[in-house]
Amino acid sequence: MWGFTWPEIAEIVDGQLENGETSSVPTGASHDTRHLKKGDLFFAFSGEKTDGHNFLSKAYEKGAAGAVVTRRPQNFIHRDFPLILVKDPLTAIGQLAMAQRQRFAHPVIAITGSVGKTTTKEIMAALLAVKGPVLKTWENYNNEIGVPLTILSLKPEHRFLILEMGMRALGEIDYLCQISQPDYGIITNLGYTHAELLGSLEKIAEAKAELLVYPPQSGKLALPIENRDLLLPWLPKASCSLSWFGITAEGDFRARQIIPREKGFTFTLEEQDQIKVPLEISLWGKHNVINALGPIIIARALGLSFSEIQSGLQQVTLPTGRLCLKNNLKENIQIIDDTYNANPDSAAAALEVLKQVAGTKRALAVLGSMNELGTYSEQGHFFVGQLVKKMDIAYLITVGELGPLIAEGARLAGMSEKKIEVCTTNEAALNKLAEIKRPGDVILVKGSRGVGMEEIVVGLMA
Repeated sequence: MWGFTWPEIAEIVDGQLENGETSSVPTGASHDTRHLKKGDLFFAFSGEKTDGHNFLSKAYEKGAAGAVVTRRPQNFIHRDFPLILVKDPLTAIGQLAMAQRQRFAHPVIAITGSVGKTTTKEIMAALLAVKGPVLKTWENYNNEIGVPLTILSLKPEHRFLILEMGMRALGEIDYLCQISQPDYGIITNLGYTHAELLGSLEKIAEAKAELLVYPPQSGKLALPIENRDLLLPWLPKASCSLSWFGITAEGDFRARQIIPREKGFTFTLEEQDQIKVPLEISLWGKHNVINALGPIIIARALGLSFSEIQSGLQQVTLPTGRLCLKNNLKENIQIIDDTYNANPDSAAAALEVLKQVAGTKRALAVLGSMNELGTYSEQGHFFVGQLVKKMDIAYLITVGELGPLIAEGARLAGMSEKKIEVCTTNEAALNKLAEIKRPGDVILVKGSRGVGMEEIVVGLMA
């Protein structure tokens, strides 16, 4: 954040300024004192478990420039610390982010979808970094707090802003787009994530399609051809040009001749039936070739050459917990850490990566509950269990309340009872792994965030 005086900030957020005589101005924003940097404007949110007003003194001690609050705590004695009193800090952070966005004169790219948002964001950032400094969503700060915080982290040197957008209800993508006013957009593959909250794939498509109305006529939208029928009712909302991506002949941008390598894939990019270009990506999983197509479309719209795109693809790295390959040299085993989250589509992709990495080695899968699938929960867990058998995984361990559904799917598909273990805790899964693992094994660990299966990865690496 740059250029806003204290009176300007107070006016933007409809707040009352106290102690604003200081000459210092905020250079960023934070809502968490654990991550707060000197010069940040601290937003004191009140939640069910914590109240940001209780951390005002900590924010002051760590060098915050000031704070947005709903009240002045009685025990807060620092009269040289600017405070802006507002009715709702959540509304205020959106208002301030919107004002910051209006001062940013460079491309803004929004990314939403059910599966692959973070990976797509990382690929997009790697491509555009070839052209100039990029600000991207940190980790998965993709909600009504995270998106404004990202925008308020903009610095004058940034030339691109990439925003990942999540949602849990209709209207949330629309709100995030009102704040960020994206010039370009990508919708990744749609699946049953959040089906528990929205009820159907059609409703999920409706929620994600709220992005379509925002890119201007000069912008571009990259959309998955696999979900064309789901998005079709909402396409008239778009005013910019659309490009469809996928691996089928109907896509405008297609990945063909996808060939696995020691790490990653080579593929031929076909653009608009006119251009064929060989490319290489150093990420595991065929699905990540598809994840790269949306960013390639936007990169081409922004004028990147294919040589620049290839250079960017070689620089892509993924955050911890997303198909991260780890080696326990002491025990001579490999662990695929995909513990960040899970749904049936991402589980299927992770199982493919397990088979690719394992090759002729023994492949073990430790799979946890997949949450928020609603009425699709039983079917989705069964589906993953059936894939375990179909892919000839040597041993299946399930964890969590819904794990038995995965195990039942594997059994019904013909997997031997002797190759299946149902566990209620991560500790029990680790004990079973200690019993069955042997040198040379490749072990996939994957489950929903709530299962906390990173504990298993830590145990396997100990």
